[in-house]
Amino acid sequence: MTSRARWGGAVALVLASSPALAEDAGTPKAAASLVDATTVVADLVVDLRYATEDNFLKRKVYPDSARCLLLPESAQRLKKAADALRAKGYRLKVYDCYRPRAVQWEMWKIMPVPGYVANPRTGSNHNRGGAVDLTLTTLEGQEVEMPTPFDTFSPAAHHGYAGGTEASRKHREILREAMEGVGFKRNRMEWWHYDLPDAKKRPVLDVPFPPP
Repeated sequence: MTSRARWGGAVALVLASSPALAEDAGTPKAAASLVDATTVVADLVVDLRYATEDNFLKRKVYPDSARCLLLPESAQRLKKAADALRAKGYRLKVYDCYRPRAVQWEMWKIMPVPGYVANPRTGSNHNRGGAVDLTLTTLEGQEVEMPTPFDTFSPAAHHGYAGGTEASRKHREILREAMEGVGFKRNRMEWWHYDLPDAKKRPVLDVPFPPP
């Protein structure tokens, strides 16, 4: 069961006691408050790919009410990164934020490859609100060139990839410097994926997106 309450721009998702989730969280009751990142980063561009068919699942797994929900600490760090990038002529565009654990199971059925898709038994940092998938855009909202499209499971998506165009590598590094500069940790296999440094300590959640 879940109970939901809304205070201003924040959406509080409180998880009732659940044996499976309690085991993941390491506590008898897992609870977390997730905020809508657009209330913290005013010019954030939102393109939640799992609310569309434009993803590796080739089907929509998020409802129309899906938003970029993050732990407050994730959102505040994202704001700092966005502030630094704005001065350089860029905005942030998010592809995925909080992800219900039920969706993680759907992904695992298709791509059960640790490193690319987290095992839902232990949970993804997306399931904790402690991870964000994102890219850069111009100030007008136009995506800039990156080494690969989002969710490309190949060596070309790795941070150490030396191929592709000079512009794509430059943009990847601008994003990395901004995100690591505010304390996020990069996923070496995905140029778009960044985690809170202590994300693994946060509880795994499987609460649905609240209605709009």
